[in-house]
Amino acid sequence: MESVSQRRYAAVAKDLIDQIGNGHYPVGSLLPTEFELCSLYAVSRHTVRAAIDQLQGQGMVSRRKRVGTRVEAASPQGGYSQAMASVADLVQVAETHIRDIQGVREFVVDIAQARRLGLEPGGHYFCVSSIKVDASAGNAPLCWTDVYAEQAFAEVIPEARKHPDELIAALIGKAFSRSIDVVDQQVRPVQLSTELAASLKAQGGALGLNIIRQYRDENGGLIAVSETVYPADRFTLTMQMKRDKR
Repeated sequence: MESVSQRRYAAVAKDLIDQIGNGHYPVGSLLPTEFELCSLYAVSRHTVRAAIDQLQGQGMVSRRKRVGTRVEAASPQGGYSQAMASVADLVQVAETHIRDIQGVREFVVDIAQARRLGLEPGGHYFCVSSIKVDASAGNAPLCWTDVYAEQAFAEVIPEARKHPDELIAALIGKAFSRSIDVVDQQVRPVQLSTELAASLKAQGGALGLNIIRQYRDENGGLIAVSETVYPADRFTLTMQMKRDKR
């Protein structure tokens, strides 16, 4: 089930894609300002920014401070690019990466899993395995995600099925009053197995990007852990670093 916010910015993004494709906004031109788009579509600035982020992720536009949003391509390009600097950015990604649950299992964590994922050895956990699809590109498969959480939080599994556009960690936060305060992230290259590549309609043995995220509350307590694998051509993680001002 799609959220209202997702439907709004997906509709704005789709219309902008159509307008760019038919030449109303030709390659090299600037889109209207955020304020003008808000007025044009009768939506909030957050919705407009989410729509522009989607177009930027598909390689159709670029943004420059004091210049505006420039049209770079007449049709969506392959892959997905996302700039992330906050928990809010992760939530925004979740709204376009829709969860298609492939299976749920319960297990006891062994030492190797505990070390790799940051879980408690011998602890009782569940794992929700999903293929994430791109709602803005005909539900094309983007990545495989395993989300791990303590068995005590298992009541959120039905909610994960009802709300495929929300982070499972966020659903746990709502249900148990444990909001996400910090996300620790590890990124490394991996080789796609034949089975995983088949599930994602990718080439077996190709390079992929493995991202492990640990979602923690304000006291440092672990809410959930996700492990996501993207084929290398489907996701680009961009970050900006600034010098501390002393």
